[in-house]
Amino acid sequence: MHDRNGLSKPIRWGVIGCGDVLERKSGPSFHQSERSCIQTVVSSDGESAARYAEIHDVSVATGDAEQVMTDPEIDAVYIASPPDTHEEFTVAAAEAGKPVLVEKPMGRSVTEGRGMIDACDRAGVELFVAYYRRFHRHVEEIRSLLAEGRIGEPVCAIVNYAHPRPNDSGWREMPEISGGGWFVDATSHRVDLLCHLLGAPTEATGVVRCDDGDSQTETAVSLSLSVADGVCCTVTSDFVGAGSTDRFVIRGTAGSIVAETLDSGDFTYEVAGESGSVACNQPETTHGGLLDHVEAVLLDGKTNRSTGRDAIQTEAILDKCVRSVYADAIPTTVWDGSFPLTD
Repeated sequence: MHDRNGLSKPIRWGVIGCGDVLERKSGPSFHQSERSCIQTVVSSDGESAARYAEIHDVSVATGDAEQVMTDPEIDAVYIASPPDTHEEFTVAAAEAGKPVLVEKPMGRSVTEGRGMIDACDRAGVELFVAYYRRFHRHVEEIRSLLAEGRIGEPVCAIVNYAHPRPNDSGWREMPEISGGGWFVDATSHRVDLLCHLLGAPTEATGVVRCDDGDSQTETAVSLSLSVADGVCCTVTSDFVGAGSTDRFVIRGTAGSIVAETLDSGDFTYEVAGESGSVACNQPETTHGGLLDHVEAVLLDGKTNRSTGRDAIQTEAILDKCVRSVYADAIPTTVWDGSFPLTD
């Protein structure tokens, strides 16, 4: 059975990359969905793809990504490989006429992000970026409170995210592959939420600390952002201090929203004459809401709310405020660093 766009129901996905993100986060969402199925998995060596296919009963495993692009039985492509491959595979999928869901960060620079957007525009296919927290229930509740004007006009936002750096971070601490370190990999989710909830950035500055040693990626970052109508945002993050934190606060002229631990699904709010709390169950699978959204766009004609143009706003902030310390490792961007960003 096919929809009016020629996509099968369920959508048959080709997945490139069989690492941790597929095994623990996105894979369970695909396997539980009634409107998507994984048809083919690809890994650079073919071996991890074969293991994944055997465990999860996937029809085809290969080490050749081109097989996904040329197979008429594949409707859409999910790119879960490291960021240095994102532009190449996105362009190839778009040229094959297949919609693309790509993991974050979108790429290693604004320049790569623009290449991905342009390729999908030329081909007339959808480009989704996997900032899945946009679709978690508590974030949608926060978005509703803001849209209803319950805290008045937003004035400032404060984000503080930290966790000890894992002993073995693999490619995530190789800027030539990852486009940065743990801030780029993890805190980018919170930066994306600021843009999603409050608007596109108009100014951005940052201070970055990089420790000497085996990893020379960012160990602490402090950003100052201005978004939309002058909302002032600060984002601080570290990966060498003791303990963890995940605080997310938005203050307005008539109240505030405070998530002491963003990923708990709980937050409190205060508005004129009223205060309360919201407790949302954590999603059963982290990518579940995102995949539901992707399916609704591709099969039901809904509007894409996690586009390449959305994600490139975060890429621009990362380029200007963090990636500047990796000038020798990351391909040079031709973006001039000015906001608001246009593509």
